[in-house]
Amino acid sequence: MKIMLKNYFNTNQTRIFTALILTGILSVSSSLTLIKSATGASANFSLETSNEVLKDNIKPNRLPRPVANAVLRDLARRQGVFTRQLQIIDYNQQTWRNGCLELPQADEICTQALVPGWRIVVSNGRENWVYHTNNNGRSLRLASANTPSENLPDKLPASIKNAVLQAASRRLQQPIYQLTIIEAQQQTWRDSCLELANADEFCSQALVSGWRVVVVVGGVGQTLVYHTNQTGSALRLNQKANESTLAPVQIPASELPPPLDRDIVFRQISSGGFAGRTYETVLLTDGRLIRVRIGDANDSERSVRRVSVQQVQEFVRSLKRSQFSQFRNLSYPAPSGAADYITYTLTSQEGTVQYNDISQNNLPKNLQTAVKAWNQIVASAQS
Repeated sequence: MKIMLKNYFNTNQTRIFTALILTGILSVSSSLTLIKSATGASANFSLETSNEVLKDNIKPNRLPRPVANAVLRDLARRQGVFTRQLQIIDYNQQTWRNGCLELPQADEICTQALVPGWRIVVSNGRENWVYHTNNNGRSLRLASANTPSENLPDKLPASIKNAVLQAASRRLQQPIYQLTIIEAQQQTWRDSCLELANADEFCSQALVSGWRVVVVVGGVGQTLVYHTNQTGSALRLNQKANESTLAPVQIPASELPPPLDRDIVFRQISSGGFAGRTYETVLLTDGRLIRVRIGDANDSERSVRRVSVQQVQEFVRSLKRSQFSQFRNLSYPAPSGAADYITYTLTSQEGTVQYNDISQNNLPKNLQTAVKAWNQIVASAQS
């Protein structure tokens, strides 16, 4: 791969620039061969196939079919669309603090009983909607459309941040400035051991509000996952999660692709696989999506498709919400001994990240969100 990319960087800049100029007069009849989707799901999300789509999300608890169906029907009714046009892209179990599922209406009185349920994110490929439900879906409320991700580290209380960074620093013997929190998600743990009990340890079964925090260690290329309570006075290292989380390494400066031109929003370079071919796909500010095969002297594998300027703008916002820049110049390598995998090199105006298709489900959640947003752009492009 390194040789192919270096040859591309040295010899193909002029060709790509020329392609951008000629796009306006080219009549492209071939359709874009879609890059393998990291979502593992079609944009068509029917009630009958909802659980098949959710199967790709690695979750400790499955979303019940009645809950998924209730949410999809409600949003379809509100938007005046078919349920097959909607897709559940994320869900988490929650314990709401009141009978209004923490979404009271004006002047509404809510019972203060705890309500077990779900937080569900639904998408039509352009917009996202967040729902709060109870356990069976008979009670549900729409939070808002286009709600920014609640997993961003800047929502994490300072006391939690300091406690986690200090614990990771002690464990790895690394200075705190080498550590970066890349994900922070509120959780309600089911016991006083934060669901991480040691052997023969007794844990009270009281619910404990807290956080799940992911730390990446730039100096040693390791990722740590912590469970905490609401203040950070109690925290535990999730050893099992750490075993399944990919450890990133820094991409050497000599192997970084060139920065993007001003009119390019995003670029993906895919290489490897059984065919051993390299493709470049770029998204321009005007909505053009151009895909070329590197090394194709006859330009026979070149296609131009389009998305709306609004979709481009929403994609840029999604990159910011998922904090794509947090993964700048990091590579998530394939497991030792793996073969015939495809390596993806993604570049925005703020940096580059690299991963492969066989390990994409083990990427940090925020990075998976950015990858899904890119794949949605590619899937929605029109000839």
